[in-house]
Amino acid sequence: MASNLPSRISLLLDAVRRINTRVELASVLGTIMDAAKSIMDAEASSLMMLDPQSQELIITLPTGPVSAEISGLRIPPGKGFAGWVASRGEPLVVNDARNDPRFFGDLAKSSFRTKNLICVPLRNSQGHVTGVLQAINRKDDGVFEENDIPLFSAFADQAAIAIEKSQLYQASLEKELLEQQLLLAREIQVGFWPKQIPCYDRVTLAGKSWPASQVGGDYYDVVPIDSRRCSLIVADVSGKGIPAAMIMAAVRGALRTQLDSQASMSEITAALNRMLVRDTPTGKFVTLFWAILDVESLELTYTNAGHNPAFIFSPTTGAVEELSEGGPVLGVLPNLAFTSSKRILNPGDLLVMYTDGIVEAQNVADEMYGNDRLLARFPEAAVCDAQGALELIERDVNAFSAGAPQYDDATLVVAKIKG
Repeated sequence: MASNLPSRISLLLDAVRRINTRVELASVLGTIMDAAKSIMDAEASSLMMLDPQSQELIITLPTGPVSAEISGLRIPPGKGFAGWVASRGEPLVVNDARNDPRFFGDLAKSSFRTKNLICVPLRNSQGHVTGVLQAINRKDDGVFEENDIPLFSAFADQAAIAIEKSQLYQASLEKELLEQQLLLAREIQVGFWPKQIPCYDRVTLAGKSWPASQVGGDYYDVVPIDSRRCSLIVADVSGKGIPAAMIMAAVRGALRTQLDSQASMSEITAALNRMLVRDTPTGKFVTLFWAILDVESLELTYTNAGHNPAFIFSPTTGAVEELSEGGPVLGVLPNLAFTSSKRILNPGDLLVMYTDGIVEAQNVADEMYGNDRLLARFPEAAVCDAQGALELIERDVNAFSAGAPQYDDATLVVAKIKG
């Protein structure tokens, strides 16, 4: 075969040019396999990629009479000629395959028989073996020779580079698509939050949520029920990202639907729990604090389902009351009962509802913001309206955690009774 070496080099150069002009993995692999047969003048070829976890070789894209039959088959680590090459990182020429002890058997059940082969490793840019490339059965009953190895190995090196480049390109496309989907999910989630906070003569209200990632599992809402009642809601779905955001959307829909009913707060919360137990994956749960504020009488009715207690701060006395009555987290156990409680708010009082992303915010020294720092801000916050109080707390949390990553979604809802 040395006499036709120039033509085979020409085939190799043409193959390299073609694979380097392709970026989609399927096209790159197809070009590699066709070229492997041509360069080696073989009846069939196969490319096997190494599974980094199992160390099995996966027949990725074979060519020849049994390609459909063996595509996707897995070869155990170290088995067969290909396994031998992959485990040692060395090329191999075998011209009496069936009598070689390394022969793993013909993978296809058809009449195709492996007589001889040449097999070389594929290496990535770091030099690690990522697969093998082989040509099977030289045409016209020829044999493969040791001096075929440099040419086939040179082609395999170029093929491995093209595959890695294509995989990186595919990964970048998938990342870009994911980012677009996350951006869209973010826009949808922001659309779930109140577009306009209602204004009342005796009460100012404010709310804000900032996810740790593009989408999150925190939820807040401010929903007018009628001319004198307004619902205030803060919830936290376990986990982050799109799964938590989807559960959050279900919680929002269920709660908003029930607010127009004649059911009590306890009945609505119990129904929401049953829905979550029925419809969400095991291990997912929701904590919820929600209240109904009569903006004329200033009566606050609330229930707390395993959530951080909301605080009522009285600037007149300096006292802080925790609102913790209610029941356990939602979505774990069915048929739970939840209690509610009532309070009368006084002029000047400050109601602060929040998720644990506020008090568990960390600084660069891994210290948490904590309840004490939050409570220390209340006297100053109570001088402001609800929006001013929210912004004051937000600035303080941000200043505390400056330079540290945000690990959890954070949400605040504030109600300030006018003095």
